[in-house]
Amino acid sequence: MTTTKISSDVLEITVATFGAELHSIKKDGIEYLWQGNPEFWARKAPILFPIVGKLKNGSYRYNDENFKMAGHGFARDNMFKLIDSDEDDLVFELKDSKETKLSYPFDFRLRVSYKLRGNKLLVKWEVKNQDEQEMYFGIGAHPAFNVPLESGTFEAYKLTITPTQSRQFIPLDPETGTLDLDKKTLLEQNEFSLTHDLFKDDALIFETPKATEVVLSNSIDNRSVKIAWKNMPFLGLWSPYPAQAPFVCIEPWCGIADDENTDGDLTTKFGINSLDPGKKFKAEYTIEIN
Repeated sequence: MTTTKISSDVLEITVATFGAELHSIKKDGIEYLWQGNPEFWARKAPILFPIVGKLKNGSYRYNDENFKMAGHGFARDNMFKLIDSDEDDLVFELKDSKETKLSYPFDFRLRVSYKLRGNKLLVKWEVKNQDEQEMYFGIGAHPAFNVPLESGTFEAYKLTITPTQSRQFIPLDPETGTLDLDKKTLLEQNEFSLTHDLFKDDALIFETPKATEVVLSNSIDNRSVKIAWKNMPFLGLWSPYPAQAPFVCIEPWCGIADDENTDGDLTTKFGINSLDPGKKFKAEYTIEIN
């Protein structure tokens, strides 16, 4: 597997060409990113495109034609091309192919960039519709962080969502991977002490219509991870259950799984993005390492 390493005066990251997936984030010689273990979860930080989460029955309908697609889409399982790089900046690109057309009938270009600035990593996505028809898609992040980062136990850590306010919480059915929008509730809780039981019903999913930050921190030292974004409407927090996995995922999304009551039409799917021919969609988030 081909990987590329870049560094700032504080951080060192490694990114793989396969999936344009982040493979390492190091500070002070300490690895912050989960390194993948099939016993729990073999991936590290996959890019979710052109869907986020699972489709009901693993399929969708577009223009009266049915398509099958695995959860989180195909970008994570495709080889990207490294199109630009310097000492602290990488840009990867994926385009449609005969293979992608089997599950996704659009001409597209996806660019993913990684930029290091001190103790921050800026991740940018650019989706371009290269088709002659309107394009529908979702895109999301799925980075996993080691818990503990350096010392302590899983239970010594917490996740804090800011700003402090109530948020819409969307339940997920762990058996089907679909949402139950009819049971969406307003949740006042902004701080979550980590326990493995926290994820017994799969991912915790929230609507984040405004600028949002999530901090992974502990009660032992000052090491922490902060994920921040301005324009991602959904957030997923996840760790495998019932496995006692030593990591947690903090996932900003521009897209989301199907509602269990969906009719399967891609154009009306909950949380879907649409893009006119020739237009571009851009989104970004930062990972701050302390």
